[in-house]
Amino acid sequence: MHNIMVLNAKGGCGKTTISTTLACYFAGQGYKTALMDYDPQNSSHHWLDMRKPSQPQIHSIDAARSRTGMTRTWQLHTGVGTEVVVIDTPAGVTGGQLVELFNKADTILIPVMPNIIDLQAVEGFLTELMRFAKNRLHSKRIAMVINRVRFKTATYEKIEALSSRMGIPLIGSLRDTHNYAIAMESGMGICEMKNSVSSKDRKQWQPIINWLHEAIPGKEPVQEAKFAELQGWQPEVKSVALS
Repeated sequence: MHNIMVLNAKGGCGKTTISTTLACYFAGQGYKTALMDYDPQNSSHHWLDMRKPSQPQIHSIDAARSRTGMTRTWQLHTGVGTEVVVIDTPAGVTGGQLVELFNKADTILIPVMPNIIDLQAVEGFLTELMRFAKNRLHSKRIAMVINRVRFKTATYEKIEALSSRMGIPLIGSLRDTHNYAIAMESGMGICEMKNSVSSKDRKQWQPIINWLHEAIPGKEPVQEAKFAELQGWQPEVKSVALS
């Protein structure tokens, strides 16, 4: 089982959008997938509630609230045979909560918006992350993604410089488009939208997917007519055997 965590203390940087997109992708590719929501707003959980039975199944785990009569361990149980867990995290994580979340992750994706406020926030967040995790970073795969990009700005270039300085790879940038809002409001992912509408977004996701598949073995995608277009969004990593 591989745990992919979308993590940043800054709110509004697109953690839920990225989490739901990844969960949709892996479920559509035939992985037994769970989406764990630590955010008290439960946006990922609500997105799952809107999905149709005909769509690839994603197991929902509400990690934000303790349930009466249930141990925490059982509440966070991902289910037998789960292969990929995508973890959506809340804003404001720091201190002990950040340590707890860090320890749960195999891979960490850090989304950041290309503006000066988010740049300053993510720099402080990364500094804190590096301070307590410097002796354990070798056991984690960490990368940054720039989100909601309209065009390259001076701030964009500063994020690239921060990535280089921190030694955290910048593996992709995602455009600012209404497609993500439409997908969230419909219980869908970009990979389930028509290719004629989402082709630009799929192309931007490709390097992110390829990077993830360096640690997650590939498999044959789900063969369902309704999701035949998923076959157009495939990892390009040679070691991943997908048709």
